[in-house]
Amino acid sequence: MQAIDKRIRAGLILFWALYFSIVWLSNTADALKTLSILPTNWPFVSGNYTLIVRVLAIYQSPAWLAGVFFGGVILWEALGAIYFWKAFSAVTRQTLTQSASIHQAFGITIGLWAAFILADEVFLAYMLGSLSTTHYLLLLSELASFILIRQLD
Repeated sequence: MQAIDKRIRAGLILFWALYFSIVWLSNTADALKTLSILPTNWPFVSGNYTLIVRVLAIYQSPAWLAGVFFGGVILWEALGAIYFWKAFSAVTRQTLTQSASIHQAFGITIGLWAAFILADEVFLAYMLGSLSTTHYLLLLSELASFILIRQLD
């Protein structure tokens, strides 16, 4: 593999590691603010908890369900971030496990977007505007990254 291909591969994996780390941090801050652990004027929050509450409102879901869903999403994002950092480490060190690490990271996070898209359908979230579009675009972006990385093998 050429040096430029290695840098492109590492750069894409680094991007997704940073992306999922930032999303995890902003969602975690949102959860902590919702639980009144962070002050109400804390600026770095995703606003996704409120969005989940709005999406679940179509079925008059109990308030605790939004917390369960949001907690699950936060854990899933943390797992994705961890696996992308693991893949980044494997790629930069050129280990024998780099291919498996890449597949694990993308598998976990592509699964997250798939779950979001299914939830969008169940809860009619596409009626909220760009939410479903965002999930589809993130799925397609990850798939494009994965395909490009596989082509660089």
